Amino acid sequence: MRIFGNDYNTPDGTAIRDYIHVSDLADIHIKVLQFVLEKKQSEIFNCGYGKGYSVKDVLNVTNSLCKNRINILNAPRRPGDAEMVVSDIGKLKRMIDWTPKYNKLDFIIKTAIDWELKLQNEQIS
Repeated sequence: MRIFGNDYNTPDGTAIRDYIHVSDLADIHIKVLQFVLEKKQSEIFNCGYGKGYSVKDVLNVTNSLCKNRINILNAPRRPGDAEMVVSDIGKLKRMIDWTPKYNKLDFIIKTAIDWELKLQNEQIS
């Protein structure tokens, strides 16, 4: 696996992103739909946790959960890649009654791995 850029101005030099568990994202969508139906008004909300994890954090946690270690290679930055992309969830918190349930990186990755393994097993059967 290549990490594109390890020289960003971040704690470990890799880009930071706001990873969100798919179930929390679905829950936000349900809460926003309820808001739209009740208030009869449309709004734009940023979805996420409002904090980020580095690419290296994600790969390190993934490696700790997987039996097969991921070989990590550093590669040059790609043109246009941002150093950090994290959601501003202030408006979401002010207007929608939502609390994350799965905002732990190891849980996000473990459930993603479990889902992929389930899909792989279904294809084999």
